[in-house]
Amino acid sequence: MRGHGARVFSLCLRLTGDYFLAEDLTQETFLAAWRSLEGFEGSEGAWLAKIASRKCLDYLRSAPARRTRAEEDETLLAFPLPEVRQTENIFFEEHWGETLRRACGALKEPYRETALGYYCGGMTLAEIARACGAPLDTVRTRCYRAKQMLRQILKEEL
Repeated sequence: MRGHGARVFSLCLRLTGDYFLAEDLTQETFLAAWRSLEGFEGSEGAWLAKIASRKCLDYLRSAPARRTRAEEDETLLAFPLPEVRQTENIFFEEHWGETLRRACGALKEPYRETALGYYCGGMTLAEIARACGAPLDTVRTRCYRAKQMLRQILKEEL
């Protein structure tokens, strides 16, 4: 769970789009893996990803009556949720956006320019390549390396 929990959760979240459901399916994945651990041979990560994706697909194929989502509840729709979501987005942008900008600014060139454009400026890699006059593959490599450096900087900061 320690080594693969985040990856399994991320997969479940991408497949379902529901944070709490992804937590449940992650737990079910590890329970299923634990039950069949005796006969396992091979890559743990691939095995867990296969179990997780099957759990998610089984859930998504299940009867719609079993799936209830808060967004579908008519009584909740009467409340001004967009304002709450907007406040959450503002907080996220102010807090994490500034943290990410600071981390990108701490990188050495040419990684700084690439990271700021991609992660903070919302530019595509092709737009960054045109702006800095570098080949697209070079910008891809810079972005990949910048991501690795940012991961380390943010891990230390957080």
